[in-house]
Amino acid sequence: MAVILLFLLPSLAVLDAVPVAFQHTLQGDPYSSKKTSENSFDFTMDDQANFTFTQEGKSWLQSAPAFLYTEGKRFSAEDGSLKLDHRETESGADKMGTWTSQCFVYMAGSRSWKLCAKAWQDPAWPAVVFQQHFINGTDGSAHDTDSVISGFPSFQIQSEDNGFGFLGYQGCMFGDTNSKIGSWTQKGQGLTGGILGGPVAIFDQNHGVCIMAPFSEFMSTSRAVDGNGRVSWGVMGGVISVPTGFVQQSIVYCGNTGINQVFSDWGRFMRTYYNKDDTYRKTDLTVNYLGFYTDNGAYYYHTTEPNKNYEDTILEIKEYIDSMAIPYRYVQYDDWFYPRGPKRGTVTWEPTPAVSPHGFQYIYNITKLPVAAQNMYWSSKTTYAKANGGKYDFIVETDKAIPQDLTFWMDLLKGARLWGLVMYEQDFLDQEFYTMNATQSTVDVAKTWLMQMGQAARATGLTIQYCMSNPRHAMQSLEIPVVTQARVSGDYHPGNDQWLIGESSIFAHAMGIAPWKDNFWTTTDQPGNPYNLSEPYPELEAVVSTLSTGPVGPSDRVGHTNVSLLMQCCRADGLILKPTKPATAIDKQIWQEAWKNGVGPSGQVWTAYSHVGYDWYFGIVLAVDIGADFKLFPSDAGFTSFEALTVITRSNQKTTTPQLSDFGEANPIQLTSGCTRLNFCMYYTSPVINVDRAATQIVIYGEEMKFVPMSPGRVSNIDVTNDDVIVTLQGTTGETITFTNFVNGKLVRHTCKFGQTGIASLGLKDPRSTCQMV
Repeated sequence: MAVILLFLLPSLAVLDAVPVAFQHTLQGDPYSSKKTSENSFDFTMDDQANFTFTQEGKSWLQSAPAFLYTEGKRFSAEDGSLKLDHRETESGADKMGTWTSQCFVYMAGSRSWKLCAKAWQDPAWPAVVFQQHFINGTDGSAHDTDSVISGFPSFQIQSEDNGFGFLGYQGCMFGDTNSKIGSWTQKGQGLTGGILGGPVAIFDQNHGVCIMAPFSEFMSTSRAVDGNGRVSWGVMGGVISVPTGFVQQSIVYCGNTGINQVFSDWGRFMRTYYNKDDTYRKTDLTVNYLGFYTDNGAYYYHTTEPNKNYEDTILEIKEYIDSMAIPYRYVQYDDWFYPRGPKRGTVTWEPTPAVSPHGFQYIYNITKLPVAAQNMYWSSKTTYAKANGGKYDFIVETDKAIPQDLTFWMDLLKGARLWGLVMYEQDFLDQEFYTMNATQSTVDVAKTWLMQMGQAARATGLTIQYCMSNPRHAMQSLEIPVVTQARVSGDYHPGNDQWLIGESSIFAHAMGIAPWKDNFWTTTDQPGNPYNLSEPYPELEAVVSTLSTGPVGPSDRVGHTNVSLLMQCCRADGLILKPTKPATAIDKQIWQEAWKNGVGPSGQVWTAYSHVGYDWYFGIVLAVDIGADFKLFPSDAGFTSFEALTVITRSNQKTTTPQLSDFGEANPIQLTSGCTRLNFCMYYTSPVINVDRAATQIVIYGEEMKFVPMSPGRVSNIDVTNDDVIVTLQGTTGETITFTNFVNGKLVRHTCKFGQTGIASLGLKDPRSTCQMV
């Protein structure tokens, strides 16, 4: 992992020192699980802060001039109005390692503005962080909300096709709704800037990738795209003044292991920097267990059972799920329960008497079901604001309001805990942000809002789901450990396409967030539903929800749940049997969307994997809407960092026998137009385990009749002895499962019934073996 940092600077404090050479070699994540190629990236910056990212002499990213708006004017290095005063070098160490930065201090009128490029040497992270230091702030800066008041780094997109594609996250739902994939040229790129913008990755067909994204101050950082093909990162364009000492940072992170892996490595880097681990996600009831939903698209969204209120309806739902032994572990309440103002904003976040005459605590005391509850933006008429006679500090504007008071959040969420709240869903994040002046004209109001919300949730034992988040909200979650999940596609309505989450899940996974597909119906027809619609693909909906690693939230009418279908997602106690990595679109699917040249599949090809025990990996392939035959190799699936020597076709009916075949670069999976929404294709990969001095080969399929046969939620360990393979299984008392494997190519089924401990061991070689309770 070679890194070269050259500073030819006998004196860094004066402008007429000898030219600066700053070079950093980006040779792959030092801790990545996937091997990188030898073709490293090089970052070079000259003595005027011009820079390039190159690979083997080919330019990937080239700088455009820096600029700053202040004192009512635009100062730019291009026209000389932004004047270089002196250069500085800095070095130090942080949690990521030792680093060096090269800085340039400019004068913009009377304002000092320091620009730095920072790189780590030990370990040699494949990243450069660009910093903007507002030494004495700015004033009179605002000019265009959908632009930026400062630009560094700025990149010049080339006018001619250079063989690069791009993936740009923008819009709400974690940057899904307006995301763009195309050719990285001035004519073809199609990016927008401003409030909606987020990370951008450029890539080639040799698996090279460079990601451009904010690195700090996520809520006040934007990207701008101008008419000259320049993409600039900096403080968002509506900010009137930047306070003294404010620092905004952006990052470029490069690698040679493909889109999915580089995003994963970049995400791990960001999460490490911000101390975002998976502690809260692993213990979040709503992420890990089955829940009943009443969200938009659900049968009971603004609809109750005839002649009943919501209180009675929820009690009836509870009676039904108990009678059918459906292991729902919580219930979700949506925007039907609280009073709203003239512009639909929340006035008071508590149920109206018409919804629940006895209150939510009454329902909770009867059902014992914990609650996930939605909230939208705050109305300007909210009763909590001091301006309206309340107790708390809010900024109140014409239509909306936003809290700036930690005590408010503490009191609100502590009160909701009494009626069973375990997860707070903040919906309409985008509208709370982009329709208020205070959030767009300052660098701190929006961040304070989210940070205080997160601090109170953490203090009161809650987790948070983000809904309708722009990329800025998504990345702000790095600093809020209790944000565990987020919606990554539009609202569910029976029969629509919002299950297409393979690309947005790449970004969510990088941020350590469980992607949430939204609710779904488990049966095609739901009589009397308010939409007058039907769901043609309930099995696909259930599979995508399970593979997402996010919540699984059916939303059927009482009496209309396909229990046998639903239970393929989970254990008898409702624990979702999910993979370790969510299902994401393969790189070649994104290549095909960018270039449309037949390099990838015409349709959806997603892969996931389960990590079981110490170092065992089991891959999953989902193929839907395949328009033409496509050969899927292990390298295409992202399975090169672990052994995936066999592939097993999914058994989705008791009369269907799993089929075992070889999988490798000489034996790809043949995907055809037979992989449709109704009859989607699923494949599972497994290593070949040799015992008896290689005389016996064992291949594990896992639990039959589950969407994820090998899930760490069911299989906690695999132990290989000289003459057998022993799996340790987890379940609930009285639960019976069928566990399947192959011995020398022959299918073997084992029946396992769990005892009081819920833990059992099973030897796989002998077809007669049964589970032993532990």
